[in-house]
Amino acid sequence: MRLDTRAFAIAAGITAALVFVLCAVAVAVAPGPTTAFFGYIIHLDMSGMRRELTVASFIVGLIAWTLGTALTFGVAAMIYNRVIGVPAVKQAAMPAQVAV
Repeated sequence: MRLDTRAFAIAAGITAALVFVLCAVAVAVAPGPTTAFFGYIIHLDMSGMRRELTVASFIVGLIAWTLGTALTFGVAAMIYNRVIGVPAVKQAAMPAQVAV
C-alpha cells in the first residue's frame, strides 16, 4: 500500500501542532508539574531548567515543530514508498482537444 506523501506530511504536521499547543498550555498553567512530568518521561532532572513561554516563543515553536514534523514525515513517506517499490502515481495527461 502506497502512502500519499503530501497527506501524510500534512496530517503529521497538524498532529504536532495540536500536541505543541497542549504542551504549551500545560507549561503556562502548571510549569513545575509539567516540567517534572516530562523529566520523568526522559529520565532527567529538569527542575533546574528555566522555562520561559512568551507569545514569540510560542509562535516560533509552533511553526518550527509543525513544519519540522511535516517535513520529517513527508520524507519518511517517500522513503517508505521507495522501499516497498510502489511507483509514484502519475497524473493523467489532459486529452487533446478535437476541432469539430
